[in-house]
Amino acid sequence: MLKLKELYFGKFLKRYKRFFVDILFGDEVITLHNPNTGSMKTILERDSLVAFSISDNQKRKLKYTMEGIKVKNHWFYTNTIAVNKIVEAAIYDNEISEFSGFHSVKREFKYKDSRIDFMVKLKNGKNALIEVKNVTMFDNDFAYFPDATTTRGLKHLNTLSESITDGFIPYMLYVIQSPNDKFKCADFIDKDYCNKLKELKEIINVIVYKNIFKPEKSLCYLEKLNQP
Repeated sequence: MLKLKELYFGKFLKRYKRFFVDILFGDEVITLHNPNTGSMKTILERDSLVAFSISDNQKRKLKYTMEGIKVKNHWFYTNTIAVNKIVEAAIYDNEISEFSGFHSVKREFKYKDSRIDFMVKLKNGKNALIEVKNVTMFDNDFAYFPDATTTRGLKHLNTLSESITDGFIPYMLYVIQSPNDKFKCADFIDKDYCNKLKELKEIINVIVYKNIFKPEKSLCYLEKLNQP
């Protein structure tokens, strides 16, 4: 379980230049830094409630950071930069059953020409490589990844598959932010990525967890979904 900074709330107005979001906070329009590089195409609805944090770092150009948005009565956590903190807290709190009883955790593990999100030494002594993907796209039935073409994601799949030859156990962890309990790869957006994921399904361990975002308590935690 990850405890977040104190959160404040306003109404979404617009997103522009990818990293900027304007909201109405009281009677004032303020600009938030949006750390999410994805399209966010299914969750940015005007007048939706937005949760944001305030930084005391005087060197920052924007002191406000978008943390989440409420769509169709569900809170989506959108701060992609902080998702790995949620996962790390979940590992330490044994929320991810695959890694329970671990011996050690390393962030940003350098392997070949990539940096993999986590390397976890498991209780059986083996090393797991874990790449984390934040999933915000959804429809009435499924959560989808990716929401835009991802050459970086394709590279991660290839790197994970290659790691087996060096004795690693590879995991792809999809963190679902939507209310959906089913996950699909979005081949209608990036066929190459989805074909590669399908090709490697016997090699890479795909696990899917839902992030439970409680903005009123400023916390997040993970729950496992049964269907990857």
